Amino acid sequence: MTPIPDVFRAIISHMCEGVLFLNSQHVIQICNPAAEKIRKVKAEQIIGRSIYDIHPRRAHPQISELLGNMQAGTLPSSHRIIQAQGSYFENSYTSVQDSQGRFLGTLLISRDITEQRRLSEEINQLKNVLAAKQKGAPLIFNSQTMQKILETIESIAPLESTVLITGESGTGKECIVDLIHKLSPRNKAPLIKVNCGALPVNLIESELFGHVKGAFTGAHTDNKGKFFAASGGTLFLDEIGELPLSAQVKLLRVIQDKIIQPVGGHKETHVDVRIIAATNTDLGKAVNNGSFREDFFYRLNVIAVEIPPLRERQEDIIPLAETFIKHFARKMKKPIPALSDPARDYLLSSPMPGNVRQLKHAIERAVALGCGNTIMPSDLPDDLIKKTGVKLPIYHIERSNLKEAMAGVEREFILQKLASNEGRKIPTAKALGISRKTLWEKMQRYQLNA
Repeated sequence: MTPIPDVFRAIISHMCEGVLFLNSQHVIQICNPAAEKIRKVKAEQIIGRSIYDIHPRRAHPQISELLGNMQAGTLPSSHRIIQAQGSYFENSYTSVQDSQGRFLGTLLISRDITEQRRLSEEINQLKNVLAAKQKGAPLIFNSQTMQKILETIESIAPLESTVLITGESGTGKECIVDLIHKLSPRNKAPLIKVNCGALPVNLIESELFGHVKGAFTGAHTDNKGKFFAASGGTLFLDEIGELPLSAQVKLLRVIQDKIIQPVGGHKETHVDVRIIAATNTDLGKAVNNGSFREDFFYRLNVIAVEIPPLRERQEDIIPLAETFIKHFARKMKKPIPALSDPARDYLLSSPMPGNVRQLKHAIERAVALGCGNTIMPSDLPDDLIKKTGVKLPIYHIERSNLKEAMAGVEREFILQKLASNEGRKIPTAKALGISRKTLWEKMQRYQLNA
């Protein structure tokens, strides 16, 4: 080992960057204190050893190619970013030659860019959040539960880990998937959605992994499959619990290795996809009863996100309802109606077994069929009203004065009679015991005309 002049030794020792020098035989000859800290190793433990000794065998081919190009002079320098022990490092490699152009060794300088990368990702994440909000954020909520879920989404979106989203039907699992993809570095690439429950059993492999022409009857052309279509992006496997065991075995290998083989083909292809799966069934119970593979479950359940039902986050019901009212009113080119207090109470008292999806459909119906500028309980679907256990008509005196309460009851009663007489005015007036003219005036007052 060539002695290092004191001034250069002092410079190297005080550098913030980690410095390693490998001689022409790729043996480590210099390791400064910063490199010790970055690599979490003492200099005396690695000086005099080959660079290959301190790296796992799987990395040897890549290291050999890099150092070989350095030594041959075809690659004077190189840069790459690596992740190790929870931190990110920018490594620069420089070929060192003497005045005659003879290769002396390789200088490796490592810079810890963890904080820089974190700030960069945080800025990009905030940009994506703002962009998502400007486009109409897929999540509308007011509850602390959903706030925590949003924070989780923002944390896991930049990662590559597989995500399993669970929750009852209609809770908004697909919206969570959309948001994860939008906030991820893969957002420029496709988000491919697959409903596993809708795949024919005999075509599952073909749909997911593709097939070659002539692989089976009806395969008239090559088909790349969903994994290939999602390359560079995200593949969303919805209703993953509906996959048969035979398909789970094959999908397990693909998720592990990211290698697919089309049906009827012999060539294996690497695919760069992030997997997000969702289910409304209890996969733990499915594992216990033998309908779902345990190894497949653990492969999917790397990061779990559970979406609670709407009845457990009542604070979100009214914000969601008001958002849907505005959406459907604009879509139908109608004035935006207000949500009355009685209608609010019905929505809050309903168990809402269909969750957000049921609420959305209920509001769509109310906006479509409502005649006035206020949504009343009678504008809501009958099945939702019946499940509240509250009888029509209703108007809470606590929330209004006597005049408003009487008007609310009268409006509801007129709506009921109109509905029972299929909107016909003469029989409705007779049922109410008033003239047709009086009925017309009241309908105008309560804005009950279409």
